[in-house]
Amino acid sequence: MVAMLVRIVYYLENTLPEERIVVTNDIGKAERLARKEKERLGAREYELEWVA
Repeated sequence: MVAMLVRIVYYLENTLPEERIVVTNDIGKAERLARKEKERLGAREYELEWVA
């Protein structure tokens, strides 16, 4: 099994975006993680991008 990198960018109010890189082979898991972290950070939105 090959793990992939997913770049998650969180867009926060009145500040620069925050970026995280996670290792996963399941886009659904990355999406769930991004949603959970979005709530924790208080971000207004996020985007996912497969890196490698």
